Amino acid sequence: MKVQIFPKSFFGRNALMIATLLVISQMISFVTVQHFVVDKKNRTIMYLVTNQIKLQYLGAENDIPKNLSVGFSETTELELFWINSGLLPDGLAEAEAHPAFTKAATEFLGDGTEVRIELSDRVYVWVNEPVHPKYWIRMPIGEYDGSAPLSLLIFSTVILFLSLIGAWALVKQLHRPLKRLAFAAREIGRGDYPGKLKETGPQELVDVTSTFNQMAADIHQLEEDRTLLLAGISHDLRTPITRIRLSCEFLSTQDEELKQGLIADTQDMDDIIDQFIGYVRFGSEEAKELGDLNDLIEQVVSAANKQHEGIKTELSKIPKIKFKPLAMKRLLSNLIENAFRYGKAPVIVLTQHTAEIIQIIVRDHGKGILDLDRERLFQPFARGDKARGGKGSGLGLAIVQRIAEMHGGTIQLENHPKGGLEAQLTIPLSDKSH
Repeated sequence: MKVQIFPKSFFGRNALMIATLLVISQMISFVTVQHFVVDKKNRTIMYLVTNQIKLQYLGAENDIPKNLSVGFSETTELELFWINSGLLPDGLAEAEAHPAFTKAATEFLGDGTEVRIELSDRVYVWVNEPVHPKYWIRMPIGEYDGSAPLSLLIFSTVILFLSLIGAWALVKQLHRPLKRLAFAAREIGRGDYPGKLKETGPQELVDVTSTFNQMAADIHQLEEDRTLLLAGISHDLRTPITRIRLSCEFLSTQDEELKQGLIADTQDMDDIIDQFIGYVRFGSEEAKELGDLNDLIEQVVSAANKQHEGIKTELSKIPKIKFKPLAMKRLLSNLIENAFRYGKAPVIVLTQHTAEIIQIIVRDHGKGILDLDRERLFQPFARGDKARGGKGSGLGLAIVQRIAEMHGGTIQLENHPKGGLEAQLTIPLSDKSH
């Protein structure tokens, strides 16, 4: 199983990249401030403290006059404690070890130096150095925030959090026009015209959106021109077809076979023209309506019963969804007509659903189709004559597929194990087409 580490979407990748850079920059900032500000401040404090401690020991070892030594101690408020037993002075017992101060003091007093911090009426520092291990020196260091590393960490975390929010908003703003472009591209792919997109954002996105709007307008104009052209051709062709059909009525009874053949041919030509028009006018401009597909199926089956015998329904209760009624009627009519034309009665129309999809199945009891034909039947002008015979332009299933995709669904053809062909229309309950 292949594990997807990096997001596939533009939004996800940009968000991850910016978030990673922000986290790294904040970590570097934290380490930099800790090293050049906090640690430097600790070294400065310990430098002053250790110098005073050295002076104190220097005075004690070199018989400095008592009044000078006392004056020095009173000025610096430095106190010397001799620890001869296991009992510690109250302040030292309550003091906590300070690793940062200990590390800084070690540079000046040598390895083995220990520093503790007492927080009572004031901030006191306790120092024990290896040259005089039985002595602890206590002296105040003025104002000192012992939670400096924690405060710095909290400050850095807040800054990182605000930066991430700002980065998310920035990436979201860049992603929104692309998302609109993707949605509009899907609309065009289904034959809908999404309208002109708002040209906002960075100049590069404005250029892309402007170019896309021009392309969409050109495609829409091309669709309209094609529809107008086919409508004109159908109108012009129906006039001579009608004349041919009327002329057939005047043929003598001796030419009855020729007459019926001509009438059948003209009807086929008329049907082919209808399929061409249906292919370009497949309901792309029709609005979706909330309704019950079972009711629509009953209407289509009722109409089909007037032309064919042997059609029945097996409808289960399904949830209401939004669909284009006229387009869906054309889809179902094409499937039922194909079932009778190329298959064999009885034709069964059934519905079923799960938590995610609704499925409409149209089954006939003919011979089915070969796998090779099944793969190509949805292409325009492809025909399954090799498998099941029949006439037509080969646009019926192409129209069915376009209508199915317009509803965010799929259409599949399957040979039934007990014989016949099943056309399976699957529509998601969560409408992703809009």
